[in-house]
Amino acid sequence: MLAEELNKLIDNIFAFGCEMQHVELKAAEKGMPEKLYDTLSGFANQSGGGIILFGIREKPEIAVVGVYNAQDIQTKVTNYALQMEPVLRPVFTVCDYNGR
Repeated sequence: MLAEELNKLIDNIFAFGCEMQHVELKAAEKGMPEKLYDTLSGFANQSGGGIILFGIREKPEIAVVGVYNAQDIQTKVTNYALQMEPVLRPVFTVCDYNGR
């Protein structure tokens, strides 16, 4: 996914005011979110997979909060994916959205 496509997806999430079946929001400004393994497993078993957007809080309202460390998130997601059977091959896009 290109950064422009990712920004448009974030715009759509704000317009709809919620997650979608194939999109999960994870606030990650203070560290790696919990229950990530469950999210990866769920998307792996869903036709077409899914998209995890780190750095966006869902509650009390949707807000871009940024991430603590994009490289560390990628490393940890990859490590989770390698533990799954079959092994997942996540694709990452890092972008800036309104300075976050």
